Amino acid sequence: MDEERGPTVADLLPKRLTGVKSAVKGKLSEDKEVGGMKLAWGLIGAQLEEALRSVVDCPVMELLGQAWTTAEEVKDHADPLKHPPDEASVVHLGAHDFVQEIHPVVAVTIGSCPPQELRFTISLAAHFDGVALSIQGGHIKGGRTGDSHVSAQLKYGDLELHQPSESGKAALPGRFAFTAPGLKIPQGARGPAGPDAPG
Repeated sequence: MDEERGPTVADLLPKRLTGVKSAVKGKLSEDKEVGGMKLAWGLIGAQLEEALRSVVDCPVMELLGQAWTTAEEVKDHADPLKHPPDEASVVHLGAHDFVQEIHPVVAVTIGSCPPQELRFTISLAAHFDGVALSIQGGHIKGGRTGDSHVSAQLKYGDLELHQPSESGKAALPGRFAFTAPGLKIPQGARGPAGPDAPG
C-alpha cells in the first residue's frame, strides 16, 4: 500500500476469495453448453479472482470522495456566483460513517460461448472522525482527515463471497489529494446533511 495514496480496494479484500469459484460456476453453468463441459473450475475461479483484483486496484479515497461531492456542506461551492473559481475554501465535516458501493464487471469467455459479464458489488464501509476538504473552482481538491478507516465486503448478487471479519480494515491517509482538477461538485447537489452520512 502506498502511504500517500492510501489503500486500494484490492488491498481491502481477503487474500483468498474462496466464494468466487462457486458463485461463478453456478452462474456460468446456466449456459447449457458451458454446463455440459468438463472444466477446471479451480483454475477459472483463480483467473477470475486475479482479474477482479486488477479491476479494483484503484485508490479507496477517490471512491469515498465521491460521497463528499454531494454533501450538504459543499453544495454551494458548485455555484461560481457564490464561490468564484479563484476562491480557495476549506469545508469541515464532523464525524461520520457511510457506505459507498462500486460494481466491478468482469467478462468471462469459455470456448466458443459468448462472453458473460459478471457484475460484483463491493461495499466500502468508512468511518471518519472528521475531515477538512480543500475546495476550489467547484472541485474538491483534497483534504485532511482525523482518525479514519475503511473495510470492504465483496458480493455477487446477494451472496457474500467472504466473511466480513476477513476483510482488511485499513487506516486512511491523514492527508490526501485528488487527481487534478479534483472531484467535481455537481450543480444542485443535494446530499444528506449531518454527521451520519456526508453523501
